[in-house]
Amino acid sequence: NKKTVDPKDDSSQKVLQLETAMGAAIECFKGASAIVVPRTRFAPVKKCNDLLLLRSDAYLLENNKPVLNPECGGKAPTMALDSKKYKLVGALEEATTGGI
Repeated sequence: NKKTVDPKDDSSQKVLQLETAMGAAIECFKGASAIVVPRTRFAPVKKCNDLLLLRSDAYLLENNKPVLNPECGGKAPTMALDSKKYKLVGALEEATTGGI
């Protein structure tokens, strides 16, 4: 992934972020094993799109856990925010101060 050293500053030094899947890295830990956690048990948040979706009425909180709203028909909606404008959570927070 192409990134900048300081994610808040697009003019900072450009770098490449290397990622290793946990499935590949698990062999480095003696006795470790993996478990499968279905998407129904968590809502992944990697970008501001995901966070906004989680905060929307597409999800409900049940026992302090996000659960897809039944009105979505079993499939989470998709959304696409401007990735330059909403690269960091602070910009999303500022834009949604009055609610979503």
